[in-house]
Amino acid sequence: MDLSDFERPPSLRGIHGSPATHANFDHDHWIGQLQEMGMHIYKVMDDGSGSVLEFARKVRANNIMPIVRMWGDFPNPTTLSSKALSIVKRYTEEGITRWIEVNNEPNLPHEWRRGEWRSGGRPELVTQNWLRDAEAIIELGGYPAFPALAQCSHHPESSSIRWYVNAFEWMARNASDRAREVFSRGAWIATHDATLNHCYRDETGEWHFEYPYDPISQADKPGTTIMDDDNSLIGHRVPVQLLKQHFDLEVPVMSTEGGVFLPHEGVLRWDSRYPGYDVHGHAERAVAMYRWLEQNTPDYYFGMCSWLIASELLGHPPGPWSKDCWFWVGQELPVVAAVKEMGPPALGPRPRPAQKARLVSSWMTDEETQQWLDHFSQHEQYQTIFRREPRGSD
Repeated sequence: MDLSDFERPPSLRGIHGSPATHANFDHDHWIGQLQEMGMHIYKVMDDGSGSVLEFARKVRANNIMPIVRMWGDFPNPTTLSSKALSIVKRYTEEGITRWIEVNNEPNLPHEWRRGEWRSGGRPELVTQNWLRDAEAIIELGGYPAFPALAQCSHHPESSSIRWYVNAFEWMARNASDRAREVFSRGAWIATHDATLNHCYRDETGEWHFEYPYDPISQADKPGTTIMDDDNSLIGHRVPVQLLKQHFDLEVPVMSTEGGVFLPHEGVLRWDSRYPGYDVHGHAERAVAMYRWLEQNTPDYYFGMCSWLIASELLGHPPGPWSKDCWFWVGQELPVVAAVKEMGPPALGPRPRPAQKARLVSSWMTDEETQQWLDHFSQHEQYQTIFRREPRGSD
């Protein structure tokens, strides 16, 4: 399948819905909120029984594309049940959505059954199970997501980068034909791209979300690439590059949660090299993030579902996500008004640049090196590692 063969959301602006697996709330009110914010993608969680199917149907009827995660408690190491697959069939056959997630952050211990977790997240086992689910979903007319990971860079226990490297190497060595088939027939890459505080506006007013290729990161550690640290809005480039390297394929990418995280109180500042931000800075960064993605991502990037619209207001008990939300009980965070004031998002595919750049690195895509040129072309020390050439048919 080419990118144009997929049922593409109208724009890349999206948000993650309730962390619960039901839809016991005022559907029309929340769909209205989505429309006012210009959202065209909405992530929902189904418990495998069709628990949010009717709400997802209404979402789709209002020109908002649902992404459905088939939720399971401790989803590893398992595959979808026959009941869950029958619900996937309903989503696809009834025209609600084809976009299906079957796993979640398998590089974290709490996504595994008791006694099954191993350091590193067992990518070879997860990938075997995913291939079985992916093949079944494709036969039902769906698009199965390659599992989204928690961005953990090179964490000794839960490294997302090593997990991806090991998973794609395992597929290339042990299931090359099967992997190529599913990625050629509808599989896509789900990610959880998050900025942390790796974003800022420079003295000219330009926003930078291209960590670790931004001037602050490169001044501190010249030559750092996404394969060194994926705690970034462009963390998706790790699996994208590995898919290209091993299978020479390009598939859609959507970040099904992530974006700019909301401070619970005070200022968030994970990385002391970059400015921190409060709730007002969060609103400013969320708006800038959506605009930056519209202007700077390749055509394969289909969407960003920011974490998280609401929790208790959508029927989830108070818990760890209560203050992650854009809508709190009795309070609407500044980001809501800011996104509503953005106006409509840019629609449709994005144009390709007329030229491409080549870098002496097997880990960098054409688009990635183009960003280096765009941001560092004025610096002589960076020019020497690039060369420009006309973009042909590729």
